[in-house]
Amino acid sequence: MVAPSNVTRGRGIAFLASYLPRKCGIATFTHDLSSAVLRQCDGDQRVTVVAMNDRPEGYDYPERVKFEVRQGHQIDYARAADFLNFSRIDVLSLQHEYGIFGGNWGGNVLGLLRDLNRPVVVTCHTVLANPLPDQKAVFDEILARADRVVVMTRKALEFISDVYHVGEAKAVLIPHGIHDVPFIDPNYYKDKFGVEGRRVLLTFGLLSRNKGIEDMIEALPRIVERHPRVTYVVLGATHPAVVQEEGESYRLELQRRVRDLHLEDHVLFHPRFVELDELLEYIGASDLFVAPYHNMDQITSGALSYAMGAGKAVVATPFWHAEELLAEGRGALVPPHDPEALAREVNALLDDEVALTAMRKRAYIHCRGTVWPAVARSYLGVFDDVRNHVMPRRPRASALRRPISATNVPTPRLDHLARLCDDTGPAHHARYTVPQWRHGYRLEDAAAYVVTCAKFHDVFSLPQAQRLTEVNVALLQTLIGDGTQVHEGLDYGRRPLGPASAVAVGKALWALGYLVQHRSSALAQSAIDSFHDLVGRRGELSDARAAAYGALGAANYLARFPGASEFKRLLGRYVDRVRAVVGEDWVEAWPAADWPLPVQVLSVAAVALQDPDLRKDVDRTLEVLIERTGGGRNFVRERDGEDESPVSAAVFIDAVGAVFQDRRDKALLGPIRAAADWFLGANRLGQSLYDFGTGGCHDALTPAGLNANQGTEASVFCLLSFLTLHQLAALDAEKAGATD
Repeated sequence: MVAPSNVTRGRGIAFLASYLPRKCGIATFTHDLSSAVLRQCDGDQRVTVVAMNDRPEGYDYPERVKFEVRQGHQIDYARAADFLNFSRIDVLSLQHEYGIFGGNWGGNVLGLLRDLNRPVVVTCHTVLANPLPDQKAVFDEILARADRVVVMTRKALEFISDVYHVGEAKAVLIPHGIHDVPFIDPNYYKDKFGVEGRRVLLTFGLLSRNKGIEDMIEALPRIVERHPRVTYVVLGATHPAVVQEEGESYRLELQRRVRDLHLEDHVLFHPRFVELDELLEYIGASDLFVAPYHNMDQITSGALSYAMGAGKAVVATPFWHAEELLAEGRGALVPPHDPEALAREVNALLDDEVALTAMRKRAYIHCRGTVWPAVARSYLGVFDDVRNHVMPRRPRASALRRPISATNVPTPRLDHLARLCDDTGPAHHARYTVPQWRHGYRLEDAAAYVVTCAKFHDVFSLPQAQRLTEVNVALLQTLIGDGTQVHEGLDYGRRPLGPASAVAVGKALWALGYLVQHRSSALAQSAIDSFHDLVGRRGELSDARAAAYGALGAANYLARFPGASEFKRLLGRYVDRVRAVVGEDWVEAWPAADWPLPVQVLSVAAVALQDPDLRKDVDRTLEVLIERTGGGRNFVRERDGEDESPVSAAVFIDAVGAVFQDRRDKALLGPIRAAADWFLGANRLGQSLYDFGTGGCHDALTPAGLNANQGTEASVFCLLSFLTLHQLAALDAEKAGATD
């Protein structure tokens, strides 16, 4: 290993991770690692942190954070790559954990890695033995783009080799770091927490149901019966993702169980974030650290490392990291979901002070090689090796050279959609930018809102998008009922209008199908029920346009439940109705502005049904579509006069985009780019239909100029196509036709 001063002097290191210093009851790995590296650099300030923001207001980061990335915004990842490429940085240390980065399984970070011109060292905080296909695809590319891959346990090293096929020369084992604290008597700190004279059991870290704290509470009566002066301390706030999903219900359940078992004098909940010094005092005051976790696949536990590094006896379930660290008498393992075994092991250690102290000492001695200075030196050795042996890469503005990237497509905004929607749903029309409520609400508008806002939430994780989705789901379900009598809409007094058209029903199926695969489990379950009701009573759509939207819904449903044979047959019937009208002049024959829709339907159906004949139909209709639009540059039809609708351009982007996602044919990116530019002024009038000021879209391009109104249909479909552009921008640059 090279001496630290030789490794880093005059060179730069950047860290990319969720960087929340001293948050959640335990110091974050990146904070401590970057601090330790900085100390090993003899104060060299060229240790830079690029931090993630998973909430709109961000965090109050320290000065060392030089760049912030919004989790769901792909453009931020591209800008971060530019920032690092043109800064004095020699290597990037990327901390990978599921949930840190936005996109499908954190796929947004691939946009940064594809554009980065610096060596990358990836530290894997979680390595799954049996990943889902999408998880593995994203993680495989991250590992492929890394110059070195750091894991923290031998088990992770095994998985990296066997499951992800990372070679020995690329994979490095560096244990999780710990703080160098003295081996002291726990009684030294107990008076600070009001537990002097008591035996203290501790669990700390972010609270969630997989922590198994309920098992420890169930074990306490047996422990207290034998050791009446026991206190169990539960330290840490509830995980933010858990709070968002279910609030504090888990903690309240635990507290209720404590009362039921009359353990109020033996359990202390400290639901807060603590600074490092206070955390180490909590650990120091404990006699035993308890980790009754339910997830046996946990490959790394910072809490376990910190507790052992402080010389604490440990009782844990045999999750992977615990099995490795607690071997050879350094701790006790108990089966998960087994309060009796927990009580037995804790009692045995509290009964035998000699055994307890011996276990503490074995843990403390074992961890001395993983104190932060030693871990930092190991990382610096890896950084230096990479810097010296990885071929230099010349700077290039690759994102700008791609036809579609997050830096050269508009970032969608919800301002205008929020303006057009009240607590019931969206206005059917707008005058200029003002909603015209006298026209009431429509089922088809609510359906389009649901798809667009749910997709916005999937791409950007914006709470406002979730709120708009929920409002329109409520309207959708009000109008659908049980599917027996579906209403076209409501007037402004919220009185039902007449029966819904077939197209409105088809759009409702489209929206419900999209929600079935939406990340919000509550909305998905509700959508499944409504989808079944609607299909059961109104599922046979004879109108081709209605069937087209129904087909999109059925395909989305099958993306979540691919084995649902009933809906495969339904999709087949819908597609047959679309195929029946796609003749020689189907563009002129299609009855509405969404005339590129058949290409999208045929493409998604070909993927869902794996039908080679459908793929031939896709080829035929796609060729016509691209030819008739001049490669995505104009959207005039004879039946529409000289008006061009933004709905046509938006559906064109979704249609050709669907084919591209299936085939990854880079020749398709030109027409998609042209259609995107049509919105932005590359049209026959040279005027932008998209209004960057309002976030809305003009209703039409007419011979006299822009239609001044920015109505619901145009704005929703425009935004939907921009979201599709951002999803396409997240695809592999090489497969998207980038050039060096």
